[in-house]
Amino acid sequence: MKSWSFSHIGKRKVNEDVVIAQAFENNTSLIAVVDGMGGYDYGDMAASVVAENITTYLSTVTEPNPYHIQKAVNKANLALRQKREALSLKMGATIGGVIIIGGNSAICFWVGDVKIFHFRNRRLVFESHPHTLVNQLVSQEPPISVSSLSRYRHIVTRSVHGDLEYSQAEIYNIARVQRSDLFIVCSDGVHDLIDGLYLEKQLSITIDLNELLSQIECKLLNEAKDNYSLVTASFNRDNLHNKN
Repeated sequence: MKSWSFSHIGKRKVNEDVVIAQAFENNTSLIAVVDGMGGYDYGDMAASVVAENITTYLSTVTEPNPYHIQKAVNKANLALRQKREALSLKMGATIGGVIIIGGNSAICFWVGDVKIFHFRNRRLVFESHPHTLVNQLVSQEPPISVSSLSRYRHIVTRSVHGDLEYSQAEIYNIARVQRSDLFIVCSDGVHDLIDGLYLEKQLSITIDLNELLSQIECKLLNEAKDNYSLVTASFNRDNLHNKN
């Protein structure tokens, strides 16, 4: 597996995103983005705590499954609760990631609004559904008017903030990965400006993935107002190299 990533402060004063691209000894790899929650205290610290605890736990698991993913999230929750209580701060983070097991299967998981895209043969086959108040309101009956949704755009309904009830990870299993598979995980600073259809279109006309991802990074550098972070996993060694 090859990975490519970037993380940038955008127009903010602090970068509260953490990118994970980690290979474990058990022939398992993890890519993920952890996004410290805006409006809370020390989002960068919260993201680091969550990233460290989830990565540490998953590194000890021989064959990860949804149970292990939720347990990793729970451990991150506990660590963040302890940090929050010790400092008397309100802290939280969202996370999305992909665990690739032995190069044969994969598990996508997310809590909050970090988004995951899965492409096969450069076609979009899966896009995660963020846990946001906007998505919840859109799905209700009767649906709320579109004009009223903007105020709820960045309010999440699930996060890692010390409360297990609102930090259940959503799971998407891929029984068999293929050589053409490409996973992209990104914070809302990216998917606010770039959606899955845009990515699919650009993949259809761009031969070199490195070139496409460099173009995306340049676009975000010019247009993004929030922190923006992205990490990929690819199995096609001819098209994607390790930037980090």
